[in-house]
Amino acid sequence: MLKGLATYIDQNQRFFSILSTILLSLTPWMQVSKSRPLLLMVKPQVFIQAIGMGILVHLALLGFNIVAIKSMSSGFCGSKSVFSKKENFRALLIVCSQKALLIVVAVVEQLGGALGESGLLVLPCVAAHINQVIIDSLLVNFWLQKDQSYSKKFEA
Repeated sequence: MLKGLATYIDQNQRFFSILSTILLSLTPWMQVSKSRPLLLMVKPQVFIQAIGMGILVHLALLGFNIVAIKSMSSGFCGSKSVFSKKENFRALLIVCSQKALLIVVAVVEQLGGALGESGLLVLPCVAAHINQVIIDSLLVNFWLQKDQSYSKKFEA
């Protein structure tokens, strides 16, 4: 039975991916929706500053993780390290630098309003999450173009 279920999910992978994304987005949406009247009072300038801070935090994490991964991989086995392969290095860099939105929502809920209305606290986190996805997508696209130009250079 489980093998049949696994096959069904594999055949409908795109549908389940979209469904998963929709369901995951409902949690932050519910948090933000609870604070709608307060959200309308937020000055756009403050929101833009929060977005900028989220971008800076993500870029700082990318920079820190580049140094940390290179240091650890050179310390452990050098060129034989699993992270000496650029694919592994890149995957670890992206995964370590991204912060999960659902974790933020869970932490904000546990604060119980100690730092303010949970919907207000989640809003810049949602924006930061969207920005980190955009930044990482641009980074991956850059890597793909770099790899393609590198492979074309050696094919000619």
